[in-house]
Amino acid sequence: MKFFHFLFWLFLSLSAHAVELVETTALGGKIFLLAPSDFQPMSKETLEIKYPMSRRPTEVLSNTAGGIVTLAFNHTNDALQPSQIHAAHSFISQMMHNLYPSAEWFRDEVIVQNGNTFIVMEFVSPAIDTQIHNIIYGTSVDNRFLLIAFNSVVEQAEEWVPIGRKIMSSITVK
Repeated sequence: MKFFHFLFWLFLSLSAHAVELVETTALGGKIFLLAPSDFQPMSKETLEIKYPMSRRPTEVLSNTAGGIVTLAFNHTNDALQPSQIHAAHSFISQMMHNLYPSAEWFRDEVIVQNGNTFIVMEFVSPAIDTQIHNIIYGTSVDNRFLLIAFNSVVEQAEEWVPIGRKIMSSITVK
């Protein structure tokens, strides 16, 4: 009987920490994906602090005001035809490996997912005071390069990286 009580409490404990994923759209309905129900758009002020560069993401969803875990969409002005994704992958991969020579790499490939071709990179990179687990997808939308990045500090990675992988595997371009 104690074993069943243990299983019951274990189930309740795990259920309490479960993240509910809901269907979400981004970029005016061009992107469909699952995202945590508590993720909210990051405020313009927080975007400017967290991404001080002029090439900040088009949209960012986050689990907190400070953006501990983020899902960023950057629909760049860089031209990219769907037929150029493999060539773009080679260039971007080399650039990222040079930019983060100490990164721990998990994935660096081109895949077809939900009828769309994506560049996929997953790695842990250094940041100022921590390390960041990055899952990055890139593709062509309206013949422009779209970059989607899921990021979590490594201290939260055990909880958030499996969720990030589910989010990213749900991405569909319409």
